[in-house]
Amino acid sequence: MAMNEGDQTVPTYVKLKEHESGLEVHFPDGFTQSDFNSALSYRAKDSDVFVCSYPKTGTTWLQNIVWLILHNGEEIPGKLRGFIPMLEFDGREHTESIDDTEFPRIIKTHFSHMFVPKNPKAKYLYITRNPKDAFVSYYFHVKGFSKLYKADEVEISTLLRLYMKGEVEHNSYFNHVNEWYAHRNDPNAIFLLYEDMKQDTRNVILKIAKFLGDKYEETLMLENGKLLEKIVKLSSFSHMKSKTIWHNNKRPHDLPFIRKGTTGDWKNHLTPEQAAALDNALAEYGKESGICHLWDRFNLL
Repeated sequence: MAMNEGDQTVPTYVKLKEHESGLEVHFPDGFTQSDFNSALSYRAKDSDVFVCSYPKTGTTWLQNIVWLILHNGEEIPGKLRGFIPMLEFDGREHTESIDDTEFPRIIKTHFSHMFVPKNPKAKYLYITRNPKDAFVSYYFHVKGFSKLYKADEVEISTLLRLYMKGEVEHNSYFNHVNEWYAHRNDPNAIFLLYEDMKQDTRNVILKIAKFLGDKYEETLMLENGKLLEKIVKLSSFSHMKSKTIWHNNKRPHDLPFIRKGTTGDWKNHLTPEQAAALDNALAEYGKESGICHLWDRFNLL
């Protein structure tokens, strides 16, 4: 049953069950159990490249970079999901239909590590972002897709309460990051910070290329880094903002999908008490795993 149905200030979610574990996952209203089952049934191939994240933590940026690296700097030639499926939305059959004869198949997912399809030879890139900026970005995401969430008048304080309780899509941000962080040293996984990508885009692109395969890093550095500089330009905020390929749905003109691409924008939207609540939650959830220290070297106060 849909949660919060009828109240236009509260986003509407459904809870779907993963039958083996019995765990439930929140999705936007409209998702069905068969959608979830289809995504879970996908069998990862040796050559697959998974771009993984909690919602609104840099996923689209990372998808674009990975595509450009794997395709020698050639841009995505149409709507994003026609070339990089989102496993939860598009399901097994569509994901399997993506041609991977010449280039590896790239698959986007917001699944926790527990649910993502596993293959020891596949590649898993996980990106995350400090919780205050991630939450604010999610707030504008919900506002921009108000029809999907059935919440035309969502309030930031209302959404924050749900976010803190893990009653938004893909449940708790903090548990999600913890779970993936525990696998940061897996040989076929890489754990990335949005803030590192903002601070030193070139070196992070090189790091990603090396993870995908030495040949990609070597190609980027040919001709004095000509391809590297091309990818830096094509993955820049200004260039990505000029494109209309990132989603299939209409959004209000004042709520663009590629919004600001900055760190620290939370200061413009959260009260000191709201910011402290997210900081305290990070400290509490992250004290054992260490994720509470991921952003210590960045000036995010």
